[in-house]
Amino acid sequence: MTRDEFERCRRRFGDTVEAWPAPFRQQALALMAQEQNDDPDAALDRLVLKAAQADGDDHALARKVLARIDAGSARPFFLWRPLLSPTGLAACAAAALVAATLAGYQVARLQDDPSDTELLALASGSSLADAGGVVADPEGEGSL
Repeated sequence: MTRDEFERCRRRFGDTVEAWPAPFRQQALALMAQEQNDDPDAALDRLVLKAAQADGDDHALARKVLARIDAGSARPFFLWRPLLSPTGLAACAAAALVAATLAGYQVARLQDDPSDTELLALASGSSLADAGGVVADPEGEGSL
C-alpha cells in the first residue's frame, strides 16, 4: 500500500484504521509501522515518551550526575591533554626546532674564528700581532 492508497482508504473508511476491512487494515498497519521505523523524529518521540513514563528516582540520578562531575574535576592538569595530542606534539617539536636553531646562531656568533681575523687583516693590509689580534700599520701602507 502506498501513501496515496492509504489516504483514499482513510477518506473512504474513516480515521480509525482498526475499523477498516481486514485486507486494507493489515496493509495500512504495515505501512504505518514502516513509516514509524523510517522516521527518526517518530523514533525519538517514542523514546522520550518511554522515558517520561518510566519510574525512576530523580534524586539518585542527580547524585550520580554530581558524583561524575566531581570525579571529572579531579583530573590532572588540563594542559597535558592538548600537549599529548598529535597537533600538540607537532607544535612542541616545531618550538624545539626553532629554539635549537636560535641557540645555534647565538653560539656561532659568540665564537671568534681566528682564520676570519687573519683574512680580514690580510685584506686590509694590517699585520697580525703575536696574540692573534690585528695591529694597525703605522706607515699606512700594506706589506704587499
